[in-house]
Amino acid sequence: MKLSVIVPMYNVRDYCVTTLKSLAFNARQDFEFIVVDDCSTDGTWELLQREIRKVPGGVLYRNPQNSGISTTRNTGLRLAKGQYVAFLDGDDWFAPGYLARLVAAIDHFGCHFVRTDHVRVVGKKREVVRSPQAVRNTLLSPIDSIMPVDASTMVDYPLVWAGIFNREVLASRDLLFFDETLRTAEDRMWTWRLHLNTDTYVAVDLAGIFYRRDVTTSLTRIPDERQLDFIPCFDRVVQEVAAHPWGQQIMPKVIRTYCAMMAIHLDRADTYEDDVRALLKGRTAHALHRLPQALLEQTLEDMGERRAQLINAVRDMSFEAESAVSAAPAPRRGARRPSRRERRAAPDARGMRRPVEATA
Repeated sequence: MKLSVIVPMYNVRDYCVTTLKSLAFNARQDFEFIVVDDCSTDGTWELLQREIRKVPGGVLYRNPQNSGISTTRNTGLRLAKGQYVAFLDGDDWFAPGYLARLVAAIDHFGCHFVRTDHVRVVGKKREVVRSPQAVRNTLLSPIDSIMPVDASTMVDYPLVWAGIFNREVLASRDLLFFDETLRTAEDRMWTWRLHLNTDTYVAVDLAGIFYRRDVTTSLTRIPDERQLDFIPCFDRVVQEVAAHPWGQQIMPKVIRTYCAMMAIHLDRADTYEDDVRALLKGRTAHALHRLPQALLEQTLEDMGERRAQLINAVRDMSFEAESAVSAAPAPRRGARRPSRRERRAAPDARGMRRPVEATA
């Protein structure tokens, strides 16, 4: 088998027929299409049972219980037999013949993965979105494409469905499966690990996947606690980068991206449920204290006043909360408030001292 396409489905009744038709238009004798329903409740499963018969190479599986996107993709990956693997979400679609061109590209270059552009769909509007890699049709080193710090790079393009991957290579390096503890941001973790641990890739001028941006049931539009999984995601990225031989050079990019994600979520915190908003601020504050502090300070200085203000407000709020918990005597009226450097150097509630200098 040449290619396995993994297609998770959950409550996409209005879109899944179009998705399956696009698979049929891309069918080839050595392609398989593994469709995994995550216990849909809106009639998607019933439609899939009927329509999958029209897809040559189509395989239909249903999770025993609703498990989320990471587990659903992993289910498909465990069933896959192809040399290569590609992904498609249940509400998106491929252009006819797109997959054959994708396979031809990775065959031609002999690389570990290929990344593509995509078409963003909002209503009837179509817009081609190019991947951040400007160098095209050339073998590149994935780790070289993580930097620079202050620009959008390939780790900021975590659209796993915009590409094709050598399943055998990824499996041999323990990179194939998604982290099932992450309900969102799983694609970011997967993308970072890919760039840290593979050898070659190519960005190509190919935009044959259509991504629906206006689907109201998308996880990116659901204002509940799942949105906060970017925090454990980037905590783990920080850990992996710290242990990597190039960790010192790459860490500024991780911290910059992590802070940018914090700022995005803090900026739209008013759209979240009250309890989720409180969790966001609390977990963000704790995450900030876990980061190398000197590097964090430099990052906030460099990333702009607006985003730095959002993040520093949470840091200040956290310090005030810590002070209350430690039951320290209240400062005299008019006393000078300690600087952030002094606060970080002061003993915390456990009697330990916070590091002033970066430790990564």
